[in-house]
Amino acid sequence: MLYKPAEGLQSEAASIPKSEGDPSADAWLTNFFTENHLDFETQPDEVASPEQVRFVVHLPENAVYYPCSTELFEAILKRQSRTYLHERYQEVWRVVERLVQDLIADESRRTFLTELLRIKFEHDTHDDILLPSRLEKRLFKIFIDKSKIDTPYFPAKVQQNKMVNELVAGPTFWNSFNWIDQQTILSFESLEELKSEAAKLQLRRLLNLCVASELWETGEAGAGRPKVDFNKILHRPLSGNGVRPLQDYLQRPQEAPGTCSEPPKKILWLCNDAGEIVVDLKIMRFLLGWGHKVILVVKDGFYLHKVTRYDVEHDPLLMEEVHDADHIKDPSISKKELLERLKTDTQLFIISDGTQERLNFLLTSTTFARMFKEADVVISKGEEQWRRLFGIPFQFTRDIFNVRLGPDGQEVIVSYKPKHAEAVKFSEQDLKEKANGIIREMAAAKDRGDKVIFYSAIIGSIPGQMDIAFQLLKVYVDDLRKSYKKSFIINPAEHFVPGMDADDLMYMWEVVQRSGLIDIWRFQTVEDIETSFRLLNREVAPEWLGKDATYSTGCTKEMKLAIEVQGEHPEMQIIGPATERFLRRSEYGIGKLYDRQLSDISLP
Repeated sequence: MLYKPAEGLQSEAASIPKSEGDPSADAWLTNFFTENHLDFETQPDEVASPEQVRFVVHLPENAVYYPCSTELFEAILKRQSRTYLHERYQEVWRVVERLVQDLIADESRRTFLTELLRIKFEHDTHDDILLPSRLEKRLFKIFIDKSKIDTPYFPAKVQQNKMVNELVAGPTFWNSFNWIDQQTILSFESLEELKSEAAKLQLRRLLNLCVASELWETGEAGAGRPKVDFNKILHRPLSGNGVRPLQDYLQRPQEAPGTCSEPPKKILWLCNDAGEIVVDLKIMRFLLGWGHKVILVVKDGFYLHKVTRYDVEHDPLLMEEVHDADHIKDPSISKKELLERLKTDTQLFIISDGTQERLNFLLTSTTFARMFKEADVVISKGEEQWRRLFGIPFQFTRDIFNVRLGPDGQEVIVSYKPKHAEAVKFSEQDLKEKANGIIREMAAAKDRGDKVIFYSAIIGSIPGQMDIAFQLLKVYVDDLRKSYKKSFIINPAEHFVPGMDADDLMYMWEVVQRSGLIDIWRFQTVEDIETSFRLLNREVAPEWLGKDATYSTGCTKEMKLAIEVQGEHPEMQIIGPATERFLRRSEYGIGKLYDRQLSDISLP
């Protein structure tokens, strides 16, 4: 099925910056990321690695992702439209000034904070290089640190949620929501057809409702319920290129005998504002009833009226609405644990994106990136998220939808941006099937009386040396195969599939390694590497001097696993560097094949 491109989609070639070897241009680009504290090389603990970003954004070779609209990026990098940039800065100042006015009652304290924030504002905007969202984040942090107000606007958000809940719980809403004219009912020839159309109608009305800002912008609970025209809200026309594909994605499973239905989806739902979340949760319950799983993404901490993790854990109404949800709080959950949790009967999950600002994939958590990769579809809300996802030239690794109210408030726009055509997703089933294929080969070898040997070696732990690593591995394993009779030697590099990342590989190999079919688990030594270079008729490259399997994150993880497997299968031999030397590498940067940090690991 073909769908037209998303509104606002721009030419990649014209708009995506690339490193082309121009030192001056590269310096400007690097300065932009450094000044905005978005450079991975200088802040690896806060900024996502390029590999993690590629879990979310599909980038051409040497391309650079920026977390803002193209208009804003060019205003900063090309020094164009300074008026536009300064207007955006002033918008930030008005928000910050309002924050102080709303929450600081003491006049002297209010004056102090306003002046302090003004000084910081003028300092940070002097060079016209700071993103407005980063400026906003810095000013918010100063406000929270100095005011000692950890959860600004939380009471107001609680009241907003309560007010919206009162509105949509009343008979006026339900009478409008459930209304259907007699002629429509009589136009269907079967109950199955009627149920299918009724489900689509419910979904359309819920989409209308979830962006009806008049529900949460007309007062507070206790001040009397505002008059809301639900009939008008529920019958706003839906427009945009995403209406039909979204309905197709979220279709109700067929119940008629002999019919085939699409499997349930994993839906990543990017939460927006307080009040709005109440209606979002009603849509989610609707989708859960159809068998889908929903991952609700909230902010990690205060960002104006956006829904945060604190909100869903402390607002009584939200706590009740998500009482059966699995709150995933680990910011760097492993792929294996994530898949295990998604396989449970739980249908609703809650994670934070790891940030306290507008959508920024350079700062999102490992858990968010992994969940994005495992999702089937992403649903975003509102104009602001639309700009970050659709007002840019980038495509993503998952299909993206956005639901927002039109500029005139007369229609609801559903936009759709298909995932990049080259985006690859290896499902858990794909990885297990590949692992089981290798296991079958191992079993056949043992039936022939061969010894099964698994060879763990450095593959990506030395940046820029992956091609050399593959060559060293191939020549050494080929030599072992000539020397070892009646053996079946597994070279992991021979089973690499383009598009696989470290997450995929480690998951697949763990299935193989826990099979109990390995007789000898061999880990690469310094001597192995020297022999490999000699077989290639080369001198040992400086990058490889003194290296062995203890230098590799993957091998370190595999050594821990090998000891576990040996405990279950004592006959398995482990050959290589002493286990106590595997103390240097602890964790991958997400999706990458080289190591991120050095740290102690305790081995049995």
